Amino acid sequence: MSEFEDKCSWAHSNLDAVRGGLRRFLEDNHQDATRLSDVASTFRAAGGSGDVGQVTVSNGLLVLATVPTSLSGVALLSYLSTATEADVKALATMPGWQQTLQGLDASKIGTWWAGMNTGAHPVADESGFTQVQELLLATAPAMFGALDGMPALARVRANQLNAPSLLRAAEKNLETARKLSGIGQAHHDPNRTKMLQNEVAYLKQVEAGDVQLYLYDRGRSRIVEMIGTPGPDTRHVITYVPGTFTGMNIFYEGGVQQVANYLSSQVSGTVAFVYKDGRLPGEEDTAGGPNLGRIGEANDENLARTSGQQLARFETGMRTDPYLNGAEQTGIGHSWGLANVTSSEVAGARYDKVVSLAGAGMLPDWKPQPTTEYSNLYYYDLLVHGQGIPNLITNKGVVWDGNNPIHRDEFEQHYYRGPHDDQLGAINTVEEGNILMENHNLIASTNNDNEKALEDMLEIVTR
Repeated sequence: MSEFEDKCSWAHSNLDAVRGGLRRFLEDNHQDATRLSDVASTFRAAGGSGDVGQVTVSNGLLVLATVPTSLSGVALLSYLSTATEADVKALATMPGWQQTLQGLDASKIGTWWAGMNTGAHPVADESGFTQVQELLLATAPAMFGALDGMPALARVRANQLNAPSLLRAAEKNLETARKLSGIGQAHHDPNRTKMLQNEVAYLKQVEAGDVQLYLYDRGRSRIVEMIGTPGPDTRHVITYVPGTFTGMNIFYEGGVQQVANYLSSQVSGTVAFVYKDGRLPGEEDTAGGPNLGRIGEANDENLARTSGQQLARFETGMRTDPYLNGAEQTGIGHSWGLANVTSSEVAGARYDKVVSLAGAGMLPDWKPQPTTEYSNLYYYDLLVHGQGIPNLITNKGVVWDGNNPIHRDEFEQHYYRGPHDDQLGAINTVEEGNILMENHNLIASTNNDNEKALEDMLEIVTR
């Protein structure tokens, strides 16, 4: 070769280029083989055995099987709207399409789901979903159960279908925790075992349809429970956000659902969402209980701001539901939950009413909305006591620099005496602290001692 090049100056060889070209040829060949294997897997998943003659699938499915990222979001929605039962069953084997859906605006998802061709796809059962809709929910229940823009009942159904898988994982975690406890592991937290027991019991209720989950991801401490059933008669929608230290376990035990349950049962046409999307201030990482060392997070403006943005996204997605978007919207926040609600206003969310239950405070750039009614219900509690302590640097209240609902004229004030207030000032500091903490939690409960406050909440929501 070199002698030939010497005699012919116009001729030149490059073995490196040849090797590179051959390598690319082999790689392309391998990719083609992989794609053909994917196509065969698609046919098998749809009911065939890899033989093209045994099953009919759409061109769109073949595109998803070979080049899943080539379909735009609009094209994917169009394909899914007319997919056959075989197509939907085959989707379970394919990557990529779920990520495409998750990247779409909530409004597009809502329009797509509502516009499914019910004539071509008969209703599956009393749920009202078409057969293909039900198959889609079963194909990717975790994804659809967390997809903004999906109607509330569809998300609840998806999370119900996902419950058996979640339950198996929780039971496995519980088995491990019990083994660690049995051999006396020094770092084992018995509270975690209790939390897992409660989670198993809770997920069994979800599986049975007795608890409705709009969102669930225990690993990321995300849970939204829906109370009530959206329908043509829905007139009130409540977003209830609990306060500092709220972990997953208190959801399992039913502790933070009390006010939402009460209002939903008393006001016809009410749907309530008990909301917790991510770790709340002071939430303990492993057992879902309080971590007193992180109490300062309840006063963190950055956390409130990012949490408010997330809540605003939830509100946008939830209100794409045709049964919910025309209803009166009320945001209720207990303790730090009020900071979450008002921070969502900063991020663009709008409510007809905002109700503070011993609310913590607001971002410095928060402004009351002219069409929103604001109310503050509270006892003399630890938070009020803390608000009276000045910050030595700013000379304002140590809690949210004094920007609290009890100090803002925009909030209609409702003050109540606690059952043990007469003892305050006459007992030791520890006992007083316990009473003040009891008062702080009392406002968010259905305890008989909180009856007057509950009646006022009911009047506020219905007026």
